[in-house]
Amino acid sequence: MIKNIFPIILVAISLLFVQCKREPLATTPKVTNLSDFESNDGVISIGIKGGKSPYTIEWSNKKTDTIITNLTAGTYYVTITDAKKNLFVDTIEVTQPPYPVCIDAEDNNYKTAIIGEQVWMLENLRATKTTSGSEIDALAYNNSDSISESKGLLYTWSAAMNDSVNEKAQGVCPNGWHIPSDEEWTELTDYIKTEGVEISSIFEPQYAGFYNNDFHNLDVSVSYWSSTKARSNVWKRYFHKELSTVFKYHENKENAISVRCVKD
Repeated sequence: MIKNIFPIILVAISLLFVQCKREPLATTPKVTNLSDFESNDGVISIGIKGGKSPYTIEWSNKKTDTIITNLTAGTYYVTITDAKKNLFVDTIEVTQPPYPVCIDAEDNNYKTAIIGEQVWMLENLRATKTTSGSEIDALAYNNSDSISESKGLLYTWSAAMNDSVNEKAQGVCPNGWHIPSDEEWTELTDYIKTEGVEISSIFEPQYAGFYNNDFHNLDVSVSYWSSTKARSNVWKRYFHKELSTVFKYHENKENAISVRCVKD
């Protein structure tokens, strides 16, 4: 009889030992952060280990799955309850880029800034292909790759607009961005005036010069296209390195100047 009971006791002791050694509840979260500023494509997926299954899951956004999607940036809490009513609470952060992402068809990544109610590129465009893959007729100052890399390329109005004549056309800007209208340029400069700061400290013009039968004014001035026609010409904004004022002029469409894009 004792011999029959002894194996049962051993099994019971083994089960008790396993139970005592059971790992505590824990999660193994995997986070996909936002691809762009203020987007909602964040994802959290969690694995659960330890404790005793089955598990009950409750997120701070009331979801009950191991994967939650379409998340904005922020802090999310998940509570795991196992079959023995043990609790584990985890805090998981979903982050976003500090500024809106601006990437052209050639994977050139441009610094951006939120200025008032607008979002602007803070670097001159240097794209040589449209988002559809077509070649852009752009000029590098003195045919220098190093200059175009640091100060962008120069475009005629037709090239900048990708042959469109419509205000706020995407033109050669990345998807989600467009050639600013004259009105949008005015909104930018008016906002900076009300802030009482130097525009160069916020907008960061890059003095790329211009092309009019030849290259001129590198490191001295820069002009930027608008998408608004001024009779046979086009409105632009002109920045000079030695002047704090931004000037509004019209420019011959055949000349080549710089491009800054604004977010849709």
